[in-house]
Amino acid sequence: MLSERLKSEIDNNLKNKKQTILFLNRRGYSTFIMCRDCGYTAKCKNCNISLTYHKFENKLKCHYCGFEMNSLNECPECKSKNIKYFGTGTQKLEDEVKKSFEGISTIRMDIDTVTKKNSHEEILNKFKNNNIDVLIGTQMIVKGHHFPNVTLVGVIAADSSLNIDDYRATERTFQTIVQAAGRAGREKEKGRVIIQTYNPDSYAIIYAKEQNYDSFYNTEIGIRNVLKYPPFCDIILIRFSGSDINEIRKSSNILYRSLKKHFTTRKWNYF
Repeated sequence: MLSERLKSEIDNNLKNKKQTILFLNRRGYSTFIMCRDCGYTAKCKNCNISLTYHKFENKLKCHYCGFEMNSLNECPECKSKNIKYFGTGTQKLEDEVKKSFEGISTIRMDIDTVTKKNSHEEILNKFKNNNIDVLIGTQMIVKGHHFPNVTLVGVIAADSSLNIDDYRATERTFQTIVQAAGRAGREKEKGRVIIQTYNPDSYAIIYAKEQNYDSFYNTEIGIRNVLKYPPFCDIILIRFSGSDINEIRKSSNILYRSLKKHFTTRKWNYF
């Protein structure tokens, strides 16, 4: 999770009594668990998406509806004990930082640590006033905060948001990296930013690294124009929900065929 370059920079900050922020926009410990024998993946009974493992509570949680259950020691399908944890989140990142640097002080801020009233401000004040070495968190730590002693920001898995099913994915990736980078070197000390990515050739990553807003805009607006994405069109999403999947399919299909018949010049996707 931590490159050798980032470890070296964190070590330099520790020696110089400077603070570090590590940004990872994924909470929890592991993003999903799977049986290595039969391939079973624990999913939410309400949303049918993979449950995230939270180590400290030993729970599997849905980050959409809030459903949670105890973690699994054996596969409910084949009864195998060969359960594997995949992916990573802020809890796991905090564990690795503590293992890599003896005696380091850390504090974590994500939706799991700010459930109490005023806990958001308390965490930020502790980091700022108690000179804690490393602040680890999700998107809530990158916007608008001013920490004079922070000279290093590490962006972990910078490209994870590039692959989401949304035409704004590159824009949001660019925004987030730029915002995270802006937390370092806000006083006289020069700031350093380490961006860890599997897609160093992505224009979102390149222009974020360069803080090049104009080039990113020109590239992104050109692509959206060619593909006829907003602002060159309007997108309408009609979503059906209910307890009977067959009724949902029937009703949505009726509306789909009706709209397609009346608006023959428009593009339609149905899924």
